[in-house]
Amino acid sequence: MFFNIRLEMKINIHNLRETENDLEFNFSKEDLDIENINFNSGIIVNTKVIKTGSQVDIKVKLQGKYEYECDRCLEMMEGKIDNDFELIYKLDLRNSESDFDTDDDIKFIPPNTQTINIKEDIRDFVLISIPMKNAPDEIDGICSGCNKSNEEILISNKEKEINPVWDKLLKNK
Repeated sequence: MFFNIRLEMKINIHNLRETENDLEFNFSKEDLDIENINFNSGIIVNTKVIKTGSQVDIKVKLQGKYEYECDRCLEMMEGKIDNDFELIYKLDLRNSESDFDTDDDIKFIPPNTQTINIKEDIRDFVLISIPMKNAPDEIDGICSGCNKSNEEILISNKEKEINPVWDKLLKNK
């Protein structure tokens, strides 16, 4: 099945059969409230929802492409998001608000829950899928994105015009 959902990212667990259900979503950065990342495509989210008794297991595969400025050479590059993660929702049969152990990997939900909203989880995993270091891999001292060595990048950056304010300081070197 394919869903193009703009505002809601909910899975109706009440109507799911107790088997494996495949769902596909296509999100934009606006759907996920992400402003500072330039996506070249939508974010495709493939899910396998497995409902068994008092537990819902959601296996998620994220795919998408984004544009970033290389931290090394300052050229625009294309990055890929291709990550898997798992969400586990367990019915809280004790019906308690607190006073039990919680786990970051397991989310407890009330037994009468009809739908699960995965928007925040998807958003969080998209954000942590983008590396903090925005530079392609380096193979033998050569950038795999622009095919320049580190020395070439440093020399080209030095050749750029220097602000005249710094001229006097550079002469005193």
